[in-house]
Amino acid sequence: MNTPTIPAELGMTVEQVCDLSLECWRLGRLAEDLKDSKEGAGIRHAVRRISKTLEEIGIAVVDFTGRTYDPGMVPEVIEVQEYQGLPDGHAIVEETISPTVTLCGQVVKSGQIIVKRSPVTPQEYGKVLE
Repeated sequence: MNTPTIPAELGMTVEQVCDLSLECWRLGRLAEDLKDSKEGAGIRHAVRRISKTLEEIGIAVVDFTGRTYDPGMVPEVIEVQEYQGLPDGHAIVEETISPTVTLCGQVVKSGQIIVKRSPVTPQEYGKVLE
Protein backbone atom coordinates (compact mmCIF):
# COMPACT_ATOMS: atom_id res chain seq x y z
CA MET A 1 0.00 0.00 0.00
CA ASN A 2 1.37 3.43 -0.92
CA THR A 3 1.68 5.89 1.91
CA PRO A 4 0.39 9.28 0.81
CA THR A 5 2.88 12.13 0.88
CA ILE A 6 2.76 15.80 1.69
CA PRO A 7 3.31 18.09 -1.32
CA ALA A 8 7.07 18.75 -1.55
CA GLU A 9 6.60 22.50 -1.91
CA LEU A 10 5.36 22.64 1.70
CA GLY A 11 8.75 21.50 2.95
CA MET A 12 7.15 19.48 5.76
CA THR A 13 7.15 15.83 6.72
CA VAL A 14 4.01 13.80 7.42
CA GLU A 15 4.97 13.83 11.10
CA GLN A 16 5.21 17.63 11.14
CA VAL A 17 1.82 17.98 9.47
CA CYS A 18 0.35 15.52 12.00
CA ASP A 19 1.79 17.61 14.83
CA LEU A 20 0.34 20.78 13.28
CA SER A 21 -3.04 19.07 12.92
CA LEU A 22 -3.00 17.90 16.52
CA GLU A 23 -2.18 21.40 17.81
CA CYS A 24 -4.93 22.90 15.64
CA TRP A 25 -7.38 20.38 17.14
CA ARG A 26 -6.24 21.32 20.66
CA LEU A 27 -6.73 25.01 19.87
CA GLY A 28 -10.22 24.22 18.62
CA ARG A 29 -11.06 22.52 21.91
CA LEU A 30 -9.68 25.51 23.82
CA ALA A 31 -11.76 27.86 21.67
CA GLU A 32 -14.90 25.89 22.54
CA ASP A 33 -14.11 26.34 26.23
CA LEU A 34 -13.84 30.09 25.56
CA LYS A 35 -16.89 30.27 23.29
CA ASP A 36 -18.47 33.20 25.12
CA SER A 37 -15.36 35.37 25.05
CA LYS A 38 -13.74 37.67 22.51
CA GLU A 39 -10.57 35.55 22.63
CA GLY A 40 -12.56 32.42 21.80
CA ALA A 41 -13.89 34.00 18.61
CA GLY A 42 -10.38 34.87 17.44
CA ILE A 43 -9.06 31.41 18.18
CA ARG A 44 -12.03 29.76 16.40
CA HIS A 45 -11.38 31.90 13.33
CA ALA A 46 -7.70 30.88 13.29
CA VAL A 47 -8.63 27.21 13.74
CA ARG A 48 -11.09 27.38 10.81
CA ARG A 49 -8.44 28.89 8.54
CA ILE A 50 -5.74 26.39 9.53
CA SER A 51 -8.21 23.50 9.23
CA LYS A 52 -9.27 24.63 5.76
CA THR A 53 -5.63 24.75 4.64
CA LEU A 54 -4.98 21.28 6.06
CA GLU A 55 -8.09 19.94 4.29
CA GLU A 56 -6.87 21.40 1.00
CA ILE A 57 -3.75 19.21 1.19
CA GLY A 58 -5.79 16.14 2.15
CA ILE A 59 -5.39 16.16 5.93
CA ALA A 60 -8.40 15.28 8.09
CA VAL A 61 -8.53 15.21 11.87
CA VAL A 62 -11.04 12.73 13.29
CA ASP A 63 -12.40 13.22 16.81
CA PHE A 64 -14.45 10.16 17.80
CA THR A 65 -16.06 11.69 20.92
CA GLY A 66 -19.73 10.77 21.18
CA ARG A 67 -19.64 8.07 18.51
CA THR A 68 -20.69 4.49 19.13
CA TYR A 69 -17.60 2.47 19.91
CA ASP A 70 -16.69 -0.43 17.63
CA PRO A 71 -13.75 -2.68 18.60
CA GLY A 72 -12.42 -2.33 15.04
CA MET A 73 -11.92 1.43 15.37
CA VAL A 74 -8.49 2.85 14.61
CA PRO A 75 -7.75 4.77 17.84
CA GLU A 76 -6.05 3.14 20.79
CA VAL A 77 -8.37 2.64 23.77
CA ILE A 78 -6.46 3.89 26.80
CA GLU A 79 -9.26 3.53 29.34
CA VAL A 80 -12.65 1.82 29.60
CA GLN A 81 -15.19 3.18 32.07
CA GLU A 82 -18.36 1.37 33.09
CA TYR A 83 -21.51 3.47 32.95
CA GLN A 84 -24.87 2.34 34.35
CA GLY A 85 -26.88 4.57 31.98
CA LEU A 86 -26.02 2.65 28.81
CA PRO A 87 -28.11 -0.26 27.50
CA ASP A 88 -26.50 -3.70 27.84
CA GLY A 89 -23.79 -4.30 25.27
CA HIS A 90 -23.45 -0.65 24.25
CA ALA A 91 -20.31 1.48 24.32
CA ILE A 92 -19.54 5.01 23.21
CA VAL A 93 -16.41 7.08 22.94
CA GLU A 94 -16.46 9.25 26.06
CA GLU A 95 -13.44 11.38 25.19
CA THR A 96 -10.84 11.74 22.48
CA ILE A 97 -7.46 12.18 24.13
CA SER A 98 -5.77 12.69 20.77
CA PRO A 99 -7.49 12.58 17.38
CA THR A 100 -6.78 10.27 14.47
CA VAL A 101 -5.13 12.02 11.52
CA THR A 102 -5.66 10.92 7.94
CA LEU A 103 -3.91 11.97 4.75
CA CYS A 104 -5.88 11.43 1.55
CA GLY A 105 -8.13 9.02 3.46
CA GLN A 106 -5.33 6.87 4.90
CA VAL A 107 -4.54 6.86 8.61
CA VAL A 108 -1.13 8.42 9.26
CA LYS A 109 -1.51 8.82 13.03
CA SER A 110 -3.82 6.80 15.26
CA GLY A 111 -5.52 8.64 18.07
CA GLN A 112 -6.29 7.70 21.65
CA ILE A 113 -9.74 7.45 23.21
CA ILE A 114 -11.59 6.72 26.44
CA VAL A 115 -14.58 4.41 26.06
CA LYS A 116 -17.68 4.37 28.25
CA ARG A 117 -19.64 1.09 28.19
CA SER A 118 -22.43 -0.70 29.94
CA PRO A 119 -21.37 -2.72 32.98
CA VAL A 120 -20.15 -6.26 32.45
CA THR A 121 -22.58 -8.85 33.80
CA PRO A 122 -21.35 -11.99 35.61
CA GLN A 123 -22.35 -14.04 32.52
CA GLU A 124 -19.99 -11.95 30.39
CA TYR A 125 -17.14 -12.66 32.81
CA GLY A 126 -17.81 -16.38 32.31
CA LYS A 127 -17.65 -15.99 28.53
CA VAL A 128 -14.34 -14.16 28.74
CA LEU A 129 -12.80 -16.80 31.00
CA GLU A 130 -13.95 -19.81 28.95
